[in-house]
Amino acid sequence: MAALPTDVRPGTPDADRPARRRLPADLAWGLPGALLGLLLVLAAHRGLIDDAYITLDYARNVATDLHWGLIPTEESNAATSPLNVLLLALGTALVRLVTGEVRPVAGFGVLSVAACAALAVWAAQTARRVGVSPAWSLAALAVVLANPFVSSSVGLEVLPVAALLTGLLAQAVRGARVGAGLLTGLLVLTRLDLAVVAAVVLLCTPALRRRPWVTLAVAAGTAGPWYVFSWFHFGSAIPSTFAIKTLQRSFGDQTFANGLWTLWGPRGALPLWVALVPALVGLVTVVALLASGVRRRLPAHLWPLAGLGLGGVAYHLAYALLGVPPYQWYYAPSTVALGVTGVLGLALLLRQQLPAGRRQGAVALGTALVVAALAFLTLDGRSLPWTHPVYFGNWAEPAQYRDIGAEVGRLVGPDTVIAPPEIGTLAFGCDCSMVDAFSDPGRTLELIDQRIDRSGPVGRFLLSVNFAHLDRDQQPRPAQYRLVWTQGEVPAGVPSWPTTSPATGPATLYLDRVG
Repeated sequence: MAALPTDVRPGTPDADRPARRRLPADLAWGLPGALLGLLLVLAAHRGLIDDAYITLDYARNVATDLHWGLIPTEESNAATSPLNVLLLALGTALVRLVTGEVRPVAGFGVLSVAACAALAVWAAQTARRVGVSPAWSLAALAVVLANPFVSSSVGLEVLPVAALLTGLLAQAVRGARVGAGLLTGLLVLTRLDLAVVAAVVLLCTPALRRRPWVTLAVAAGTAGPWYVFSWFHFGSAIPSTFAIKTLQRSFGDQTFANGLWTLWGPRGALPLWVALVPALVGLVTVVALLASGVRRRLPAHLWPLAGLGLGGVAYHLAYALLGVPPYQWYYAPSTVALGVTGVLGLALLLRQQLPAGRRQGAVALGTALVVAALAFLTLDGRSLPWTHPVYFGNWAEPAQYRDIGAEVGRLVGPDTVIAPPEIGTLAFGCDCSMVDAFSDPGRTLELIDQRIDRSGPVGRFLLSVNFAHLDRDQQPRPAQYRLVWTQGEVPAGVPSWPTTSPATGPATLYLDRVG
């Protein structure tokens, strides 16, 4: 990649117009952004992964009863993204006002369209500020939506994360301390670990390093109340999924550190390259910007762009060191941060290299190519809407889980049933007392103690403080049934249902009495 232009003023003549005239122009990019988001929703809404349904279970219970739990009969703290749950619940409540029905998947559609529109607007504002065409906002959004780690994880917090990361970049480029603090707080409320990316962006932004207490105070005021409430009410500031997921460590020999090529690489080279090529361009952009910074030739308004990409690298390294399984959504924040950085870095390069009359054509071509990649991944030889996404590791198709869950709910009634290793979609269909470590705090307690015992001295101390208010008298909810997944023999005389999945092949779920 040629040297990026580092003598660009913070804006073009279009960007230097009064803010009241720029704002409608920037907001206009939200419409095509929303349309792209709607296309993804229409393609994906029937094939959401199991963990997405865990979040939808929470959202449904919050929207209907203000109940924070995966199942209606137990309160639990296993929602990794509090903000995503609240926004999905809001979307579900809005749909209920219009249709009279509780439809969390439609609420997911509302939130996804809004997140894509916001991402496009913030990306347009950033592009205008760094001196390139705001049309690059559509290229940035297309890169995000074409990313299989994103499209295969929608329903989880991946789209709000992408929007908020872009929003933080837009505020940092402006040097807006309050705006950056608000977006940082929302990011931390979405996923606590996103503090890694936000911290790098803030440290790399000269305007935000002056009077940093303003940004930090706003961030703390935004995210702090929830975590204080959670610490006292649930007995833990952090979600219990931290203990559940970090105890898993790996899928056999496959970890986050090697999962790109040991798990997701064999699923197909093209989807992986669609995620990694923009990220690699972003990495080159970061190196070029930092090299200019070392020579003191990098303008202040380009430092946040370097910070976003560098934050994506830091996030990836942190997860590699944490030692967790290679869930596809774990790769989304780093590839999104680097991908957005790469799009804007490419825009800066083309601005320097191409004559003025050809710039808009280059922008349009780049956008069209990336959208074509999105369309290819959306079709990918499958029917629309797809039955499962490109990257899919669940043990049954979502529609099968939903139908089986509904029938299990009719069979068990008010009784309690122990879930197989995947609970989200089954519990969504069942809307009953289905329990495991995600839904029943009494079953989570043992895992929390294991996580504390396996930590080093510092980790053990921090976790002990975090769980200081945890109710350790909780007992597992008594169960009358268990739902078993097997690829072997099924006991005679029990209700059973065949399943299939591209990840595991044919199998059977059967319902058996406990004891």
